[in-house]
Formats: sequence, structure tokens, C-alpha cells
Amino acid sequence: MTEFEYDRLVEMYLTGWWTRTRDVVTHRFVLCADRLLELVDRVNEFDEELIHRIDAEIARVITQAIGRPWGTHMTPRQRALWDAAQAVCPERDKLVQLIKKDKAVRGLLPHVTREQALSQILRMHLDARHWEATGFTQHEARVWSKLRQFSEDLIREYQAKHGRSPPRGYRCSPEHFKEIRVRILRDEPEDQRVGKIKPGTIEVYFGRFCDECRDLVSLENASETSHHGEAWGNGVMVLPPTLTKALPLLRKCIDRLDERMRDVIHVAYFEESKVVMLRPEQPDGGAECRGREALSEGEFERLRKEALRQLRKCLDLRMSEESR
Repeated sequence: MTEFEYDRLVEMYLTGWWTRTRDVVTHRFVLCADRLLELVDRVNEFDEELIHRIDAEIARVITQAIGRPWGTHMTPRQRALWDAAQAVCPERDKLVQLIKKDKAVRGLLPHVTREQALSQILRMHLDARHWEATGFTQHEARVWSKLRQFSEDLIREYQAKHGRSPPRGYRCSPEHFKEIRVRILRDEPEDQRVGKIKPGTIEVYFGRFCDECRDLVSLENASETSHHGEAWGNGVMVLPPTLTKALPLLRKCIDRLDERMRDVIHVAYFEESKVVMLRPEQPDGGAECRGREALSEGEFERLRKEALRQLRKCLDLRMSEESR
């Protein structure tokens, strides 16, 4: 599995497979939380000493549940799930506040077990952490859930009518966005979240949160639109027309990168070489490195991954600003 494929797997555990990630983290946390539940059992008053003990116990549970690798020999999927769990690691101070406010987790509501109450608190908190990690606000997450359901319904209808899946890019096309808008007006025109949403806003949501549409504005596709001697993005267009706005935004994000990461992105995706990857069989870099910075393969890959992480965050932010 390549580094890119692994990164995409981690991203899937934070997006399409999120409920699986959340359920695993919740299960492991509650399994380790016996002492934590004992600390807060029947408690009505919280002094500083107790709060400190609760905080320390939450830290211990987090370390046991997700702080260490879940096995000596994990499969790529297991490690990707663990990495996703690290990205949404619970925040101790917020969990303390949630426990203080919840009577059920303190054993004060007889019809709810403390374990059930703790699981519910943790799921809510992890969802909030998930929205932060993926660039969602709570409102955006709920709007996106609605839009995604309308999209899935339309695609199922397309498959039933034509006997095949729609072509690649259909989900990210202006036609699909208009169809979603028409369906909303037909089925849920009074819905507070999506009743008045415009096709342009629907497009922005899909550009930010749909895996297929994010792939269509990925660096790999952006590099295909760049030809030697031309400003990149002005070549043969491979993106759906309504998503071409992402290219200039992506360019601005690349320009904001640290110089070394920017150079690595250009050599990795745009065939512009200010750096060269130094292979083990080329200890001095040879003539190939003359005039360019030589990086080890490990350092090159580290910079590439960090640059992609920063670009995803920057592009999400700029796409969000465009929708306001």
C-alpha cells in the first residue's frame, strides 16, 4: 500500500466510515472506564481535588483505549483506524464538564446505566471532534447529511432507470446539483436547513465534503491540467465546470506553503524540479542534484505528506469562505 493510499484510508475512517471509528473508540473507552465511573458515582458536588482526579483518570483511560497501538502486528486497515482515532482523541477538560452536567453517568437516573450514559456522552463528544477534524461545523454536518441523502436517492433512481451507475463526475455536476434543488423543493421546501439552499451552495458542500468531488480537485488532477510553458490550470480541463473554482484556490494554498514543501509538491505533481530525491545508490547526488536541494526519500515523503495535510485544510477553509 502506498503512502497516498494509506492516507486515503485514514480519511475514509474519518468520513464515510466514521460511525465505525466512533463506535470502536467508544467501546474501548467504556471498557477501561470502571475506575472513572466509580469516582463519579452518586456525586453531586465537585471540588477541585475531585475534578483533578477525574481529569487524571480520563487521561489514563485515553492512554489505555487509544493512546497505544492496538496490537504488535496491525493490518493497514487496523493502523489506519487507530490513526483516525488519534485525530479525534477526546479532550479531557470537555469530558470533565460533560460528566459534571450529566446525572445519568453519575448513577442518579435509575432507568439508565452509567455505561450507557458514558457511551452517549462520548459519542456526542467524538462527533464534535470529528467535525473539527474534517472541517465541519455542527450545522454544516447536518446540512451535508441532508444533501447526501438526496444525492443517494437520485443516484439510486438513475441506476433503476438506466440499469447502470451514472458516469464518473455526475455526482459533482451542475445537473446533479440542480436535481437535488428540485427534489428539495418537491419534498422538503420548509426544511430549516436546506429548504432555501441554492445550487451554488450545494456545489460548495459537495466540493468540500464529497470524496468523489474532492478527488476531482486533487493535486493529481490539477497536475493533468498543467502543460509545460503554460500557467497550470489553463490546459485541458478535467474538472466539472462548476468545480474549476477550486483550482485557483488550490494554487493560492500552494503558494502559502513553506518553500521546501512547495518545491516538493511541484516536483511530485507538476514535474517542476527544484528538489531531487536522493536515492541510497546516489550518496552524493551526482550531477542530477547540481543546483537543486537533495532530499532523502524519507524526508521527501515526510514533506509531501505534511504539505498535503496543510493543503487539505487550506482548501477546505477557502471553499468555506467562498460559500459565505
